Amino acid sequence: MQTNTNQVHNIPAIPIFLIGFMGSGKTFLGKQLAEKLQFPFFDVDLEIEKKSNMNVNDIFQHKGEKYFRDVESGILIDWNKNGIIATGGGIVISKINREFLTKKEHKVLWLNPPWEVIRSRIINSYRPIVLERTEDELFELWNKRTLLYKECADISCDARNLECLIDAVSNDQ
Repeated sequence: MQTNTNQVHNIPAIPIFLIGFMGSGKTFLGKQLAEKLQFPFFDVDLEIEKKSNMNVNDIFQHKGEKYFRDVESGILIDWNKNGIIATGGGIVISKINREFLTKKEHKVLWLNPPWEVIRSRIINSYRPIVLERTEDELFELWNKRTLLYKECADISCDARNLECLIDAVSNDQ
């Protein structure tokens, strides 16, 4: 991998993985961050869809979460591109994924808005994980994963806006 540097923010062009619970803004803010830094943007869920020739909801419905997580892990472990990479909210479930995120030469940015913000973004969505759980179960899942995100993160940001992400990445260098 060739490492260039963003001239404006002096951020090396390395893989910057965005982790966080569903609804934390990984895709939305990740695209903005990539554009601002002039880095490519990748979404692991889209990579899973390409590899499986199915959308995420269909994968969960027809092949199950285990299949989805196995494909997700394979894509993550084989990752070799620089840029901003939005991961799925459950990427930290697998120990292999956590080991990858904590040992490779890249940055891991945890988008960590308060539960109330996440709740407002996901409560009426059609995500398989949301459809299968009550609001209390979603809160418990968020709370449980918080420790895993913290374990993997080089940087944490409340993910309320793009400037927060730029500052978090820029100040970590």
